[in-house]
Amino acid sequence: MEKKDMALLIEVEDELDNMDKALEQLAEHGHASGEFVKLDNVFDVIYRNSHTVYSGNPEEGQELFFQILMSRNLTPEQRAAILINRTVRK
Repeated sequence: MEKKDMALLIEVEDELDNMDKALEQLAEHGHASGEFVKLDNVFDVIYRNSHTVYSGNPEEGQELFFQILMSRNLTPEQRAAILINRTVRK
């Protein structure tokens, strides 16, 4: 997957997270507990298209992946570059 496509998916994931927070405030539950559980497919596509360093070690790699994905202090483009390449931040 190209970096620009990964960045677009990360932007969608950011908006889904914002939507989820709004749903929790309004309906007292997020999208995963309702009819919109398929929205999590965006997360799965990002994960599957990230460097194997994140999926090779399911516990440690997945946690690092999630930390990078949720690092809103970085732009979607920066997060995409980190996740596609083997740039592991500690």
